[in-house]
Amino acid sequence: MTPYKQTLFVVWINQILFCLSLILMWDNLLIPIGIVALYVFGCFSEISIHRYYTHKSYETTPLKEKFLRVFALLAGQGATISWVTVHRTHHAFEDTIKDPHSPLFHPWWKILLGLFPTQYSNNLVVDLMRKRSWNYFVFENKYYWLIWTAIWIVSFLISKWLFYFIVAGAALWYAATSAVNILSHGFILGTTRFKETVATNSSILNFFTGIGNHNNHHKFPKSYTYSVDNEIDINGWVIKTFFKI
Repeated sequence: MTPYKQTLFVVWINQILFCLSLILMWDNLLIPIGIVALYVFGCFSEISIHRYYTHKSYETTPLKEKFLRVFALLAGQGATISWVTVHRTHHAFEDTIKDPHSPLFHPWWKILLGLFPTQYSNNLVVDLMRKRSWNYFVFENKYYWLIWTAIWIVSFLISKWLFYFIVAGAALWYAATSAVNILSHGFILGTTRFKETVATNSSILNFFTGIGNHNNHHKFPKSYTYSVDNEIDINGWVIKTFFKI
């Protein structure tokens, strides 16, 4: 199974398991647990695979980087090498025909389902190759679906609540990022502060996802925070408080 298909497998299975859990495990507690999981897994993804590994927007210690490596895996959005490759392509060709998930050139349902183009440059992760953890990234990229199958099985055997927390967090965060890509890059919701760049800033999207100030991000992709003028960015606060050196 190719890395791209492994990503789709994990993303889709998390969506299915999340929906099945809501039906088979229904309890009023599932709603608040799901909301907490959304923000926790969003933080996992943002501080690790997005802002650290993709944009290299801050430096951290070797020990803390090990935690970020775990967060990137648990986010359930794809193996680090694959995710970084796709997202760097997105920024390199933002909102053009070569952008793998621009709603201006690709149907919204393809973005929601993760049906992105599969042809990318092979040199987009050269910096990751220089890291001591490169061998781990190669292993993760090769066996991503097996690693996640183990996560599902072990978490369920430990506790059905832990299992639900994991699948809910991964599934809801994927839905959240898809919504930002579709609504912000589609200029459907929000306003454009920096007219020379793409996407919009939306307080509504920011409330539900924590990454709604997307126009700010595309203006300053190397910044560890989406806050430009005192906007709320909980992920940036976590980075500054616990990880950034």
